[in-house]
Amino acid sequence: MTIEKAIKELKDTGAFVMSEKEPEIIIPNLYTKLSLITNDLQTVAKNLEVAITKNAKYKAVGEADVLRAVKPLENKYRIYSFPVSREIVESNTLESVDYNGNTKKQLFVRIKVVYRFVDIDKPDEFVDITSYGDGIDSGDKSVGKAMTYADKYALLKAYKIVTGEDPDQEASQELKSVESNLDKNLLIEAENLNIDLNKVAVYLKKNVSALTNDDLKKCIEQKRSVNGGVK
Repeated sequence: MTIEKAIKELKDTGAFVMSEKEPEIIIPNLYTKLSLITNDLQTVAKNLEVAITKNAKYKAVGEADVLRAVKPLENKYRIYSFPVSREIVESNTLESVDYNGNTKKQLFVRIKVVYRFVDIDKPDEFVDITSYGDGIDSGDKSVGKAMTYADKYALLKAYKIVTGEDPDQEASQELKSVESNLDKNLLIEAENLNIDLNKVAVYLKKNVSALTNDDLKKCIEQKRSVNGGVK
């Protein structure tokens, strides 16, 4: 794209400031371009379906959907964004034992990424956004998952992209649902033992709303055993 064509497209958006003394077009600065992209972006739907188990799934925003929404507008307003640096800030091997005594090992990685937004017309002008991403995998994909997560959320937060549902509200509804399905006495006992239902669900690879009384009983028994049998 030529400078002349870019100026014409940007002029059509009303992004230019006209000087009263000198009727010359002033190319918008980086912050103006970023603001225009933010205003033009629409809601990005949660089209990605992630399976936890055969019967438990949840919706998420896919990296491909974010890029499809962002790339045309960055091209239009002449912004180039990329991860300028990545750093592994935490790496561990996680071990868990199921109720059958089977041990499972997974690699956990947390990555810090600095995502840069550069004004193509003035390459010395840029904005950096810091983002973090976690990845857990039993094979060799933990780093890739963490990179994808960090990059995706850098774009989501930098451009204030709406994804629809509030994750906090979604979690609250799930907890409300599970509390209505489980035995109240078990819930009280679990609370006294500081058992986190969200963590139990992750451990069992279920949605919180899919937890059963048997799941909670086993968890309570296991916690008592760790505490030396103390209720």
